[in-house]
Amino acid sequence: MYMAKIIHLAQVDSTQTYLKTHFSQLEDQTIVYADTQTAGRGRFNRQWISQEGGLYFSVLLKPVQTRFSANLTQLMALSVCRAAEKYNVNANIKWPNDVQVNGKKLCGMLSEAVMDKQKIACVIIGVGVNIAQKDLSHVGQPAVSLTQLGAQTDKETFLHDIMQFFWQDYPSVCAAGFTAVRGEYLKRFPFTGKTISVRNGASTLSGKVAEVSAKGTLVLSTAQGQKEVYIGDVIV
Repeated sequence: MYMAKIIHLAQVDSTQTYLKTHFSQLEDQTIVYADTQTAGRGRFNRQWISQEGGLYFSVLLKPVQTRFSANLTQLMALSVCRAAEKYNVNANIKWPNDVQVNGKKLCGMLSEAVMDKQKIACVIIGVGVNIAQKDLSHVGQPAVSLTQLGAQTDKETFLHDIMQFFWQDYPSVCAAGFTAVRGEYLKRFPFTGKTISVRNGASTLSGKVAEVSAKGTLVLSTAQGQKEVYIGDVIV
């Protein structure tokens, strides 16, 4: 059983912003979750629409070893998949950390490092999971909720499920990085051998997925040889 301080807010601009504002006064491993967010954010500063029925939370982490902090969202994506599997939902991961079911987005996340005197003071991971929504047509991309998939759970229970899996492997990822969970991640990564594109800003790179490396980076076989991708949006 993990020990963490949990703060529940009925409404907030963003759980991510809340922790960034208050991190110095809060304990390591504090979790804040909200019923709704008025200014939720996804990766690349995209708007995250936060309607009633979704699970919106952020986790404050102050690891002693920050070398592998970039891999913590990959651990969180794996943890969401494992939690979904408890309810007979077979989710998979679209690199690096989107969680999908049959090509529809179930969960997205955002990781931010807060710097203090040129050192990482903390890492904050924000997560949005579609739990009980009945209509996700406003999202702007194919999306699905656990309720639509026939899974019977509630936000608090599913948060607990996710975090049990996350804390289970958190020490090993902090110590050894992505390699600690790579095998389990790859079991839920169906894109190896498929031709995809990765968009990062104005540039797009296309190729066949060779692997997700031991560092957690995406390796593509392209016409110009193998390319290692550190950040970007996968387009299938």
